[in-house]
Amino acid sequence: MDKEQDLIKDLIAGKEDAYKYIYDHHYQALCTYAYQYVKDIYIAEMIVGDVIFSIWSKHDNLIINSSLRGYLMSAVRNTSINYLIREKKMEAIKSELQASMEKNTDVLIYLENTPLTKLIERELDLKIKDTLANMPDLTRRVFELSRFSDMKYHEIAETLDVSVDTVKYHMKVALSRLRNDLKDYINVLIPFLLILLKKDLF
Repeated sequence: MDKEQDLIKDLIAGKEDAYKYIYDHHYQALCTYAYQYVKDIYIAEMIVGDVIFSIWSKHDNLIINSSLRGYLMSAVRNTSINYLIREKKMEAIKSELQASMEKNTDVLIYLENTPLTKLIERELDLKIKDTLANMPDLTRRVFELSRFSDMKYHEIAETLDVSVDTVKYHMKVALSRLRNDLKDYINVLIPFLLILLKKDLF
């Protein structure tokens, strides 16, 4: 019990080793738990990554009155349920937009070339760059080597002289950070992002 309390104290202090411990000892079980709700292993991993990143980003205000596993499972359950509610709403919006897009091809062609759409593309690009710039150095380097240099995890590990597990950990942190920082921005821009998706920009 003392060891768990020490771990919780380290989480509150924002110590990276404590968060790595969560990935090493709780991640798989939490993903299995999230999968029971969302029925998609990728989404389950995304949810667990978001939960752990949220704990890290708000560590100064972290309050854990139960066991750490209980706290994590509760957070994963709530995040999974919120995801399902949000996804249901998003699917309805996407269906309406898709139907509108199919009926208004000429309008879409016009929108793709408007100054506003180009401005939105630039703003989103700047937002992504700003998020990357504010990541810890190793996290940012791992992400850039994976996404921009198209390197495999073992290649990144060799290049940075770290373990493959360390590379996986920092990729999860980077992806969670991007999803968190871009979440509100993307929700506002769904109609325009659907246009960009048609252009294979994402």
